[in-house]
Amino acid sequence: MSGRRSGPGHTSATGGFFDRFRTAIARLPNGLIRTGPPAPSEALAQAEASLGRPLPEAYASFLRSFDGADLFHENILVAGVGPGAPRQLVELPQTFPNELVFGEALSGELFALDERGRVLRRDVGADERALAGSSFERWLDATVAREQVLYGPDGEYLPDLTDPSGTELLPQVALRQAERALRADPGAADAEHARGSALLRLGRPETAVEAFRRAAELDVESPWPAFDLGRAALTVGQPEEALAAFRRAAELETGVGRARLLAWAARAAAAAHDGTAAATLREEAKRGDPELVDHLRRAARAAVEDEDPEATAEATALLEVIEPGAAGLGAIRRLPVLRSDGPPSRPERVLSEPASPSPPPARPPRPSREEPPRSGGSKRGRRR
Repeated sequence: MSGRRSGPGHTSATGGFFDRFRTAIARLPNGLIRTGPPAPSEALAQAEASLGRPLPEAYASFLRSFDGADLFHENILVAGVGPGAPRQLVELPQTFPNELVFGEALSGELFALDERGRVLRRDVGADERALAGSSFERWLDATVAREQVLYGPDGEYLPDLTDPSGTELLPQVALRQAERALRADPGAADAEHARGSALLRLGRPETAVEAFRRAAELDVESPWPAFDLGRAALTVGQPEEALAAFRRAAELETGVGRARLLAWAARAAAAAHDGTAAATLREEAKRGDPELVDHLRRAARAAVEDEDPEATAEATALLEVIEPGAAGLGAIRRLPVLRSDGPPSRPERVLSEPASPSPPPARPPRPSREEPPRSGGSKRGRRR
């Protein structure tokens, strides 16, 4: 595969497409973006025949110039169709109706084009999806802008980007990534959602509410921007907005997941002093998940054992709303909490518990991104 590609003779078949991507290839240190040669027309035809459908024009135009791409040491691979492609399109799982999976992340996340030309990110082992890009070209530009934040001018991974555990980017770094991505693609709900999460971790909940609100407006099909909007709105004392957001999130979920989102809605209704709504939502949540009270009790105990005071407070608050005077609630509150520092807990803590026989949590945690190699080599075992 080639590294930098620029100069005369290498232009998009549609002209003007992917200009920012070409500029990034020319400006970034050699090797951070590797592209294949233009895909042979016969390879494009064979891929379409194998898939039984034409390729979306924006993606096909990209392949006519670059037969796939390796972005930032295989952190994200854009599939191609010819022998020089970093990943073969026909080998990717095409399991989502009306979508074409065209790429994958090192973490296993998949990227797909839907019938409206938007890019969706699919999490591993879950039905969750996020609106990652308003179009293929903008998603590509935003991805490059986001990942570039992690690298220095020598192409090496920058030091001191993660928290002391080494498992999560510092919030200021995550915020910079999200803001860079949004400049390239203002319609990327996933980036706006990530901006809200980073702002929460930075102790800026009012601004986080605005980011989550925008993410929920951009992606009306996913419950999770609305869920995080509700959670942030509760934090800043806006229970009415939280109640509307949780209800909206619950409308987009089914089964046990919906029941647990209704529990959050009941909590918001109680905070808004709407006893009638709180009682209605409480009963609806319990009907949707008969084991909800036991689940919340175990989640609270697990949060205490994890020495996480915020998760403990959230779980006990939900438990008190769903089952006022629940047996064992006072004992849970009296359990000692040994540590109170660290970043805010993630909402899925309250909805999940390790080694529990209860159904899976409403919001599976996203896979954490692995640190790119400092050597600049391949992380998938292939050598170039």
